[in-house]
Amino acid sequence: MGDKVKEFNWYIVQTYTNYEDKAKKALEKRIKQKGLEEFFDEIYIPTETVTEVSGGQKKQKEKRFYKSYIFVRMKLDERAWHTVENTPKVVGFVGGDQNPRTVPESEVKGIADKIEEGSLKAAPQHQYETGDEVRIVDGNFRDFKGTVEEVLHEKEKVKVFVEIFGRPTSVEFDFDQVDKVKE
Repeated sequence: MGDKVKEFNWYIVQTYTNYEDKAKKALEKRIKQKGLEEFFDEIYIPTETVTEVSGGQKKQKEKRFYKSYIFVRMKLDERAWHTVENTPKVVGFVGGDQNPRTVPESEVKGIADKIEEGSLKAAPQHQYETGDEVRIVDGNFRDFKGTVEEVLHEKEKVKVFVEIFGRPTSVEFDFDQVDKVKE
């Protein structure tokens, strides 16, 4: 990657899971601190507003289309690249660290248009139901099996009965900490 400044292009940047907003804010702060506003045009997190009912009350919630990813429209040069790469909550560019792949403007606009017209819906990330047998894939209970006691959609968590020292114990896990056991 040379120091030759290119025109604005879209890039996909991977963030820590569920830290898209914090990564965006951290990146905006770093851009301002380094005085690189001229190299960054837009940071976009594709979302839709959904209404969920919890405890008999309706709540509006932002639902992410691409968990752990944000779109950044920028002029890529050495300083801008380092600004993104060294931002807290950012894993790095998608498509390679040294030569990130650009995303065509038409694709990003197509995503935004589909969200606006309602033809693109954020798919539920996980489909768990009470009684499902799951295997814990992360954390202190890794490789334990259990049964889903309750699904907490708004928190993106499940309560699972796990047998610990011969006694069933209810433990709460994030959706991505468990996998459904295949029949």
